[in-house]
Amino acid sequence: MKKNRKKITLITGAGRGIGRETAKKFAEKGHDLYLLVHNKLHAEQISKTFKRKYKIKIKCFVGDLRNKSFILKLKKQIFRVDNLINNAAIANTKYFLDVKQREVDDLMQVNLKSIFNLSQIFAKKMKSQKTQGTIINVTSQLGHVGAYNRSIFCMTKFGLEGLTKAMAMDLGKYGIRVNTVSPTKTIVNQEERTKTRARLNLIRSKIPLRRFSTVKQIAEIIYFLTTDAAMTITGTSIISDGGWTAGK
Repeated sequence: MKKNRKKITLITGAGRGIGRETAKKFAEKGHDLYLLVHNKLHAEQISKTFKRKYKIKIKCFVGDLRNKSFILKLKKQIFRVDNLINNAAIANTKYFLDVKQREVDDLMQVNLKSIFNLSQIFAKKMKSQKTQGTIINVTSQLGHVGAYNRSIFCMTKFGLEGLTKAMAMDLGKYGIRVNTVSPTKTIVNQEERTKTRARLNLIRSKIPLRRFSTVKQIAEIIYFLTTDAAMTITGTSIISDGGWTAGK
């Protein structure tokens, strides 16, 4: 890999929250970006803002990760990446006995299968181009501990933690590093602090540090894992949960 070559980062779920803030972080660092978003309006807003503020190339792909043709489109149109950030995910908050099969299929497809497929596609490109890149999967503290009414969400996030470790073992010989970032409740917008105050207070009471993650903090951790400072970090998870999973 040429030392002066501009780096390229692909981020899924980049329309809002952690994904959008992560895109901003990599743009600030001069990376060219491929961004996957679910909403056309988000794509237009991001493209306009980023092209005005940063001297980078950016292309947004609007689509659904449950759609196989969308995945194939990405394979054909994106030739090279240095970093793949698998951030997109969907949630389910139903009691275990009330979960429908369709909901299981949806979470498995978005939270696990699409990540497997995208990671395999771009790991193959990294290998063939001799790019010692990184793959970062955004999971959750609920990929490490269970929770009430989160059965299939936990199932996919635990699965993603296992997939990450196995991928790191297989891809290490090519210099490709694979890790997860596992946040606790992350404040996406300030409206949450007023509209869901009671719920946030309950969650906060379970966090030893009594504070939530912010999208900026998670984006900083994700970026760190792509830097030379993290060159020997692979097959593990940075759990940004304020101590939630440390014990009772």
